[in-house]
Amino acid sequence: MYTLYPSQIYNLATPFDSMIPFIPAMIVPYSWSLILFVASFFLVRTSTQLSLLSYRLILTTIFACLIFYLYPARFSFNRSIPDDWTQFGYQFLQLVDKPFNQLPSLHVSYAMLLGVSLWDVVASKKRWISAAYRLLLTGICTLIALSTVLTYQHHLLDMFGGVVLAVLVLILSNRIRNALVIKHLTLGVIGFLLIAIAGFYFANMSMIASEVVEDLAIIIALYWLISFTMLTCVYQQVKPIRDIRWFQKSSSGRLTVYTWMKFAPIIIIYNGMSLLGQWYFKVFSKGQKYPLTPYAINDKVNVVASPRLTQADVDSYLAYWLSSYSSLELPSSSESNRPAVRYQIIVVDLAAEISSHAHNLEIAANGIMNTAVHYLYLPLLDLQPLNDVLLQDYINLFKQIDALIRSAETQAFVTNNKDKVEGSLITLINFHCVMGLSRSIGVQVLYLLYCGTLTVYNYQSWIEQHYSHAHLKNAYLPQSLVETMANYKSVTYSTAP
Repeated sequence: MYTLYPSQIYNLATPFDSMIPFIPAMIVPYSWSLILFVASFFLVRTSTQLSLLSYRLILTTIFACLIFYLYPARFSFNRSIPDDWTQFGYQFLQLVDKPFNQLPSLHVSYAMLLGVSLWDVVASKKRWISAAYRLLLTGICTLIALSTVLTYQHHLLDMFGGVVLAVLVLILSNRIRNALVIKHLTLGVIGFLLIAIAGFYFANMSMIASEVVEDLAIIIALYWLISFTMLTCVYQQVKPIRDIRWFQKSSSGRLTVYTWMKFAPIIIIYNGMSLLGQWYFKVFSKGQKYPLTPYAINDKVNVVASPRLTQADVDSYLAYWLSSYSSLELPSSSESNRPAVRYQIIVVDLAAEISSHAHNLEIAANGIMNTAVHYLYLPLLDLQPLNDVLLQDYINLFKQIDALIRSAETQAFVTNNKDKVEGSLITLINFHCVMGLSRSIGVQVLYLLYCGTLTVYNYQSWIEQHYSHAHLKNAYLPQSLVETMANYKSVTYSTAP
């Protein structure tokens, strides 16, 4: 790029830069940056300090890379390699740190961030020890920052840009809720750079419409960055479940066109993950014909957690889920006196990033006598800890489920009483997410705790018995949430024998 488009490379030298001397020995403190960078991960004392340090360094690096792409600059002065003991340092510097990517100076940004992050790691009852440590740390970080201009590696504006970037990151990092925000912001920036750079190279390889190819790549890259930035904002929200405008769905569980317009890259990725999830279950359950076996709360209500099912799997799973209660075929004339069985399926969609299988399940259920499908939506984000959701939001969802069960039971009783026909109502509650490993199983556990079927003493053994493949770490399904839900008194079902 620097050779093909030299006019796009910026020169940031100011009149003051010509007054700065070149001091070869400053290559030594310049090299301290790498040493301090590595050592910092061993010097921090708590997991909170380590997380904060990681957030700051990751944010600084991705923002700097974005600026490097959008505003490429190079050092303007000629620097000859000294012929003294420092020459090996400058020869190595020429190999690993070219005079490009000038603004901002990452050496300056890292020096400030490491200085702030390591400020309190030495705690001593003797104040002079803490003071000496902080004085030493300040001296090292200051020399690293000054070395960037005294080795003729950066200009003053690069140094100033490094300071500004570090200050912005310090402000931002203290407001970031968790690592998921950093993860998706990083994916957004990295994806932007990879798509834009790939477009640049394809444009130079193409003899026809090279500008069109490059412009198209930039548009796609910006779309990718904007989508992931919006997703980052969703993860940053406190208790985001109350705002369903981000991932809107229709009454049948399909993502709206507006949602696709905002999050197409994310939705495509999660559709791929859904296919991967189906493959995972087939491999994982090898030798077991039906791994997604419903669990009976009582003789009329059953629950099952699953991934988002494909059209090909819906029919087989539906038949399996209902076949243990009665024949799924329409009764013949000789079976006219047979007790009527009514079914209802309550699909609880917990995957914000992908359309539900509720619509396909409803189509499949149309071929089964007296089967209704109801759809409920709780838009959880991938890996979002379950305690990010307000307890009342869970309770409202569970009360909706209870209301559907009671309403269907009342209707079945009225119908059977009027027609003088014996019958029963079977309710299947299907919690589903994308891959069926975390969200669906976790919320199902909360529902069983709410019902009184599980307790804080047996829920873990129940998970191991019924969903041994589940990914439910304590950070995702915290003990405090389990205890709160178990202590919530509401409708209680009798435990299945």
